Amino acid sequence: MRQFSAQKAELAFSPVLPSNLIGQLFESTQSEHRLLVVDMGYPSPSTVQFFNQYRCRLEFLDLINADFLSRRPVGAEQSALVEYFHAGLNLQPGVIIDICLFWDIFNYLDRASLQALMQALGPYINSSTQGYSLGVLSGRNRLPHCQYGIDSRASLSQTQLSGHQPGVHYHSQRDLNSLLTYFEVDKSRLMPDGRVEYLLGDNQLPRPVKPAIF
Repeated sequence: MRQFSAQKAELAFSPVLPSNLIGQLFESTQSEHRLLVVDMGYPSPSTVQFFNQYRCRLEFLDLINADFLSRRPVGAEQSALVEYFHAGLNLQPGVIIDICLFWDIFNYLDRASLQALMQALGPYINSSTQGYSLGVLSGRNRLPHCQYGIDSRASLSQTQLSGHQPGVHYHSQRDLNSLLTYFEVDKSRLMPDGRVEYLLGDNQLPRPVKPAIF
C-alpha cells in the first residue's frame, strides 16, 4: 500500500504549477522601463523564454543550492552573515531590483540568515521593488525539493531535484512580515498541495492590518 501511494504521488507531480499571484508582478510594469529581474535560483529555460517579451536584464544568482547554503557562517556575528550573502548576490553597486524571485529560499534559512539576506539586499531595493516567494502552510506540510521558473502569467514551471535537500525552516506569514524588513506580504494564496505563494511589496510602516491565511 505504501509503495502504491508513493507511486501515485510521483505520478501526480506536474512540471507546471498553477499560480494565482505570479502574473500580478507584471501588472504595474511599464513597457518603456528596462526591468532588472533577480532570480535567486538556477537559470530556468522557461523563465528566460517568459522574459523575452520584456525589456529587462535577468540575473540568476543560483543561491538556492545545498553547497552555498551549507557554507554560510551559521552562529557567526550577524555582520559575517550579511557579508556572506552580499558576496553571493554579487550585484553591481547602485542598481535597483524591480522584481525579485525568491522562490523557496526563505524555507532554507533560519531567522538570522533570512534577516542577513534582507540586509544584504537593502542597497538594491526601493519602494517599487516587488518580490515573489513560496512556502508551506504549516510545519506539518512537506516542502517539495524543486527548482522553479515562470511558465506563464498563470503558472510556474517546477523540476524535481534529486540529492540532498537542505534543512527546512518553517516561517509563518506573520514570521515573514517581521523578518523581511524591506518587504511585507501583500497577498498570499494557498495551493492545493499545502504550499503557499506570496506576493511581496514595499513595507510601509505603520502597516495596514492584513489578515494572514494561517
